Amino acid sequence: MKRSAGAHGMVMGVGLLMAACGPASELEIEVEIDEPGLEATVMKPGIPDTNGTPKLAWHTWKYAVVTALRSPLLKGDQIHPDILATKILDEAAPGGVDGKEVFGHTVRCAAAAGTVVHHGEEVYLGRGMVSSASAWTEEGLSDAVIGNVLECVIAYVNDVTDGLSVLLTGTQVTDDGAPHTEYVHREALWCAVPSTAFGAMVSVYATAPFIAHCDVDPESALKQRYCYKEGACGLNYMGPLADSIDDGTCQPVGLPGHGQFICNDKPCTMTWLKDIEPDWCREPGRERASAPALFPR
Repeated sequence: MKRSAGAHGMVMGVGLLMAACGPASELEIEVEIDEPGLEATVMKPGIPDTNGTPKLAWHTWKYAVVTALRSPLLKGDQIHPDILATKILDEAAPGGVDGKEVFGHTVRCAAAAGTVVHHGEEVYLGRGMVSSASAWTEEGLSDAVIGNVLECVIAYVNDVTDGLSVLLTGTQVTDDGAPHTEYVHREALWCAVPSTAFGAMVSVYATAPFIAHCDVDPESALKQRYCYKEGACGLNYMGPLADSIDDGTCQPVGLPGHGQFICNDKPCTMTWLKDIEPDWCREPGRERASAPALFPR
């Protein structure tokens, strides 16, 4: 449910007042601010990337991604045979769903910046987006680090693959040194772990701005963003982030407004957007003309 214009003005006033009087707590920022306010002035330590992983491709290949991350990326100067055995890079992909794009974004997230991997005519470049994952070229990663890599890939999963950028923040996210003040809208906090049943089990907490500005309820919106079809997809909606901060489930770390949280002793990853009302927040039938249907029918 959206707030009135008067309510928005009041919230902006709270944000400006807190900015003038001193730093606000993470809970104050989360609960009170649903317009840029403080978020537009805070320099956020993180790294952005462009969207590009369709939902069907992700859910087809997420098991292979976990297998790949448990193996070294390279054997010599070639992709490790255990990764090739998952068939994620096959030309004739099972079911016709190409896994190369998913693998490419996995490399961007996990492999150290400057890593260049060749396979056939394809070239995959590492960006080192997850700071603890750079050892992947030489060794398989622990499940704790794999969870952070999964969060990084998941952040760019949805079918709006053209012209959308997402900023990541978190204690395990690399800081590229830019201010990122254009990313003023917190979307959600994502906490992922490898799962035998789902490939990745994901807990997601919606932020106050996302809840305030969605035309649909936040659980439905986040499932429309991430799930390929209705039903189980390995996504658990945990409710408002503010409630989890209040009850101690999620603890902010670092400076207020930096978007760094630990939930149930696990470092998680926050997504930030430039658009306060992304496509997946719109009611069916009110998507942008270029956006595909949220769920296949």
